[in-house]
Amino acid sequence: MAQPGNDLILQFTQGNTAAFTAIYNEYYPTLYYFVKRFVNEREDAEDLTADIFVKLWKMHANFESINNIKAFLYITARNSCIDFLRHRQRQTQKQKDLLYLLLQEPAEGTLKEDTRAEVLRAIYEEIERLPAARRKVFKLAYLDGLSNDAIAEFLGLSNQTVRNHKQLAVNQLRMAILQKNMLVTAFLWLCMPTHATLK
Repeated sequence: MAQPGNDLILQFTQGNTAAFTAIYNEYYPTLYYFVKRFVNEREDAEDLTADIFVKLWKMHANFESINNIKAFLYITARNSCIDFLRHRQRQTQKQKDLLYLLLQEPAEGTLKEDTRAEVLRAIYEEIERLPAARRKVFKLAYLDGLSNDAIAEFLGLSNQTVRNHKQLAVNQLRMAILQKNMLVTAFLWLCMPTHATLK
């Protein structure tokens, strides 16, 4: 692979878009495959790689050589992959916590992955049907992980009001999911400990 010359680097640092395009075309394929080693989905890897070049362009005035640019690309790619995987892990854990909260299903429960995804879709649909204040509190608590005190301060509510909204939201969602359809209800019944009824 031939490296871009000094003239091209100078043009790039001066904000020349043609120079940026040349660097993009030169390094995108190898950077994409570097990212793809960490990120399984093609679309995610493409998005991350494109975002890395956006960051490169925003910093274009700060590079003195192609080695600086390459170092920036690969360090940024590594950090972006780490951030992506950490975010994905947190999202997966939040989904498991949400399933357990509403379905009483253990984190490693009996639902198969496709059925788990179906139940999660049903849950998210019902979350959007909650009354506005209740929906805000529920999302802040169970999707964003904020404490009762933080939610109360953010929304200008009392701590007790936040707790009331959370409990009402959980009860409403459990009942809504139970009534959603027979398939979901059947799986709920199978997953609940000793087939206990919801409180």
